[in-house]
Order: sequence, then C-alpha cells, then structure tokens
Amino acid sequence: MPAFLEPDQTFPIVLDIDKDKPADTMPVFLAISVSMREATKLTNLIDAFTEDAKDTEEIYSRAIAAVIKYVKGWKNMGGLEFSETNLRNLTYLEARELLRKVYSNQHVQIEEKKS
Repeated sequence: MPAFLEPDQTFPIVLDIDKDKPADTMPVFLAISVSMREATKLTNLIDAFTEDAKDTEEIYSRAIAAVIKYVKGWKNMGGLEFSETNLRNLTYLEARELLRKVYSNQHVQIEEKKS
C-alpha cells in the first residue's frame, strides 16, 4: 500500500554506528515513511539548514525540528524519553544521517540487519 495512505505507520531506522549491535539492545528510531513528494520537501529542508542561519544553534534547531517532524519515537535508548531535549544528544551528523534514511525510506527489518 502506498505510504501516503498509512500516515500513522512507523518503520524502524538504525544509524550506521549501531547496525552491528544485538537486536534486543540496538537503538532504533521510529520514522514515518515518506512519499516522493514529501521526500522532496525533506531534502529541500535539509539543504536549507545552513541557509541564512545566524549561528550553529539555529542550524541545530532546524535539524532537530526536522527530526521531530519525521521521527515519532525510539526504542532501546537507555530509558530516555523521546523528546526535543533528548534528541539534542545526537550529533549533527547523526541527525542528518537519520533524515537521509527517512527520505530514502531506508527502513530495516531488525532481524535482517546483517544480511
């Protein structure tokens, strides 16, 4: 079924740094699937992170706002609640990787992570 017909469905995304961790402890982000139209909006948004930004804080805030728009939760994050404050524990490069995986719909089946 096309992704846009199931807007509330989430899919797991794993950062490259975590891909070899055991499935039961692997940090997983739960993201929405995006249509090509939404992926275009997201890529344009990512490209605009640094445009006219006053400072690094503004760039980081734009990145976190994008993550919050497309990522709806997480698992195996050491008991941390999914929140803007806790998302700021990501590095900027991790946030960009996560968003790249959202726009390219790089969802993983946790049990198939090593295939």
